[in-house]
Amino acid sequence: MTLRTKQTLVVAGTRPTLAAATVSDTMPVGERLFAVYRSTHTGAHVVTVVVPGTLATGDAYPDKVYALGVGSVTPTEIWIPLLKEFQDPTTGVATVTVDDSATAVLMAVVER
Repeated sequence: MTLRTKQTLVVAGTRPTLAAATVSDTMPVGERLFAVYRSTHTGAHVVTVVVPGTLATGDAYPDKVYALGVGSVTPTEIWIPLLKEFQDPTTGVATVTVDDSATAVLMAVVER
């Protein structure tokens, strides 16, 4: 598990620096923060945001699941808003996982 720090977008238009994703990353949340995932892999990936807490029934809230398509010909990206609802009350951060093989998946936490 890797704690990711945010990168702030600049007026000059410089791209954020993407780093290799791991199968489980933690990151800050906020109304101006996004997790960017990019794949150049020959297979699709599943990116899951863990949603903490329980429903009134006692069941866990369902996690938010995103599909990151095949990126071997043209890299594919998803931008995930890091909502306050994703913040774990114990750790203060969100947890985002990539399916069992994060091969050829890069990511960054970006603040607009």
